[in-house]
Amino acid sequence: MFDLLPVTCYLLPFPSVCCLFARVDGLQTNPRRCYYAFVSDRYSSPEPGARIDSQKHPIIRTLREIQSEGGREQRGAFSVEGPRLVRRALDYGVRVLFLVYSDRFASAPEAREISQAARAAGAEEYLISEGLMTKAISAKPAPGVVAAVERRLCEPDDLLSGQNPLLFLIDRCENPDNLGMLLRSVEAAGTDGVVLTSDSVDPFNRLCVRASRGAVLSLKLAITGQPEDWLLRARSRGFRVVASSAHAEESIWSVGLTGPTIIVVGNEHEGVRESIRRAADEVVLIPMSGRMESLNIAVAAAILAYEAVRQRRESDAEQH
Repeated sequence: MFDLLPVTCYLLPFPSVCCLFARVDGLQTNPRRCYYAFVSDRYSSPEPGARIDSQKHPIIRTLREIQSEGGREQRGAFSVEGPRLVRRALDYGVRVLFLVYSDRFASAPEAREISQAARAAGAEEYLISEGLMTKAISAKPAPGVVAAVERRLCEPDDLLSGQNPLLFLIDRCENPDNLGMLLRSVEAAGTDGVVLTSDSVDPFNRLCVRASRGAVLSLKLAITGQPEDWLLRARSRGFRVVASSAHAEESIWSVGLTGPTIIVVGNEHEGVRESIRRAADEVVLIPMSGRMESLNIAVAAAILAYEAVRQRRESDAEQH
């Protein structure tokens, strides 16, 4: 298809120059189309027919709509940005609806690997200009690749099954970066699921997705508008509910977390609401020796999660 492939490989950043060395049937009078055809053939990026140039295209409209919480709920999808997170979405087996590559990124070797995984997953692929990417996605700088991923949520009661679950309830978390870091930490600890109160920030917010480093793709997530009732049902099924508070008297180090457990962490400014604390079996604090009065919600959740993991591992070791 191309006469001077080795030479052209070094000229990818210069579409018009590429056309001096390449001969593509029917495209030689259009340097830019010639360049995209070369990139597609050389790097297995999206097929030439999948190029989008209009802001009114349904794919671009969908990308714009899922930047808002209402749009994500209506479309049942959220966006995952950047090569690393897009690859994780494909590797984790979540349903990827479609991918959009910028023309510059499509010429990168990494795009070939992502495209191969996308085709194996049956995801649609599209190619757009960097300018159109900046209009569809609010990230600065614009990512080289974006995927629209199915928005999956569990029913809160479904998380109450399984063998000795460790769950978290997040009460009114307001900051998407904090929530993302929290989800990343508890996922790393091996938490079985996370329930968020309905007045928390959307876990599929692009800032939360980015801060979670993909934890939203692998964690079981649920949302409840009646956290107190859910906790009561959990307790009736044998769960121990442990709420955290900077004003509690009992230390987390003295509370057993080896059985089915729900750990509750709360709002960055006000902590866990009173009605949820009343629904808990225990209210505990994380001892602090310095002058600070509280911890970041993500840091607190990580400490609590790893304390539960430590206790469980020691208990398992003693039993064996």
